[in-house]
Amino acid sequence: MKPILPVAMLIPLLAAGCVPEPAPPEPTPPAEDSCGAGRYLGLVGQSGVTISIPADQAYRSYKTGDPVTMDYNPNRLNFEHDKTGKLVRVSCG
Repeated sequence: MKPILPVAMLIPLLAAGCVPEPAPPEPTPPAEDSCGAGRYLGLVGQSGVTISIPADQAYRSYKTGDPVTMDYNPNRLNFEHDKTGKLVRVSCG
């Protein structure tokens, strides 16, 4: 009877592994979208995207972990990519 007890305790743990992961939350525009970042949120999660930006729009594109200046410009678009080139974040600043 003792061997049945450990197996019975494993069944709930095994069943818990069958539950699918919830979908990641949809990106939401920043509270204050002074640079128009909301227009580009649909590109988050895509790799190798070509982004058309108006000529008078200040922007910067960098990889996660790259050094960037800490100056805040509410009208500047920031495009953050991971090491594989996937767009992971669009923000103002």
